[in-house]
Amino acid sequence: MGVEQDMKSAAGKAPGNYDAVILDLDGTVADPAGAITYGMARALEQCGLPVPSEEELENLVGPPLFYGFSSLDGVDADMADKLVKEYRAWYWNEGLKIARAYDGMEAFIKDAHEHGIKVALATSKPIVPATMIINNLDLAPFFTTLHGAEMDESVIRSHGPGKLRIVQAALDALGTEPERTVMVGDRHFDLDAGNELGLVTVGVKWGFAPEGELEASHPDAIVTTAAELRDMLIPAHSS
Repeated sequence: MGVEQDMKSAAGKAPGNYDAVILDLDGTVADPAGAITYGMARALEQCGLPVPSEEELENLVGPPLFYGFSSLDGVDADMADKLVKEYRAWYWNEGLKIARAYDGMEAFIKDAHEHGIKVALATSKPIVPATMIINNLDLAPFFTTLHGAEMDESVIRSHGPGKLRIVQAALDALGTEPERTVMVGDRHFDLDAGNELGLVTVGVKWGFAPEGELEASHPDAIVTTAAELRDMLIPAHSS
């Protein structure tokens, strides 16, 4: 079954009939180029803890760092706090500069904006570094609104690792109807939030989801390239 057919199978959701798209950041718009997993490994080493495999580290990318570190054996809340601080000391100075846009995503964002589709960001990354990455990629002019996690870790913990509140804030700022708004992400956190809010949901295969995770969230479609995503939302650009 092709991507476009998948979209048509969702009741009332036809390709190209959308007013807005909400995008996740890491693993969807921005390729961290190993900076996130390197930063995690570096923080664990600095704190004298064993470093999991690269695959295990990649599975931690998505939810707030505190939850990723807390899921590791032997890491309690105090140690998770220490790891987050160690990670950010390096990442804010060096890591975020490494991020680049995935192939085709810059063109997709610009085309969506040009065709009157509002573009929003909804990420579990704290809003300050998230905004810095969007600025570094020269994509800020094409976004209607940017939303990320609060800088206060206590707020993140009180709400859990999901990103429903962040996606909801983006939807509220856009002012569009859920059924005419698309949520695009690479992890189940993105798709679960979109599904709960009644958005059209699209999973991308180029991010950090383990095998089978996207399918388990039952999105309206799963795409393997940014070109497929562009053709789905902007059919006039299909070639």
